[in-house]
Amino acid sequence: MRTERVVLQFARDAQGEALSLTLREPCGQDELSVLGVDTLSAVELLDRLVEGTPHPNPPVLQMVARDRDALLAALHRLCWGDRIEATLRCPCGEPFDMDFRLSDLQKQLRENQQDMEHPWRVPVAEDELAVAALPAKEAVRALARRCGVDDLEAAAQCLDVLAPILDVDLQATCPECGRSQSTRFDVQSYLLQRVLGERENLLDDVHILASCYGWSLGEILDLPRGTRQSLVRRIPDGRLA
Repeated sequence: MRTERVVLQFARDAQGEALSLTLREPCGQDELSVLGVDTLSAVELLDRLVEGTPHPNPPVLQMVARDRDALLAALHRLCWGDRIEATLRCPCGEPFDMDFRLSDLQKQLRENQQDMEHPWRVPVAEDELAVAALPAKEAVRALARRCGVDDLEAAAQCLDVLAPILDVDLQATCPECGRSQSTRFDVQSYLLQRVLGERENLLDDVHILASCYGWSLGEILDLPRGTRQSLVRRIPDGRLA
């Protein structure tokens, strides 16, 4: 089973050193557990994949968004690699491809990051989930109260440089007309939507392996994702005829 070691920025161990956690690749059971693209879905998935669960130190629920995004980026590398590829449509009507590396984007955010003094607490996933059901403006005010924030605008500007997350506007240029346009990339929504979008492929894998080897649903869903896909690729099409 493949794993990736992730060094967190805001989570510290008992000696005050940056905490590192091991993230494992998902199995079918983990992939099927994803029900949406919201923060709760991200937290629940990462809780399953961080070694030492159900009680990692700290739990994902107590991590700031910056550290959670670092785990999500590592998960994308385990499942699909470091490169993000997308097809955009220009206002001129022509589609064009855009791609970048997650590690490059993370490096850029680290280079732009600065330490800043602040009298309030950086919000964690538990804070986000506590206000998630509220209307947007009310949720922002409630989140500010939980974290001791008085000046919302100043706090938001501080967070952008103190703990920037992988939720950014990227510029892309159409090769046909040369027009530049902005597109939003949010690693949480992108990754979880990709897991949801591959559900039919997962069920196809289950059907193929069950038909070929006679394995049970549980046995197949317990296979690491990479192992399952590798086994399916090794089955000649004629075996299922």
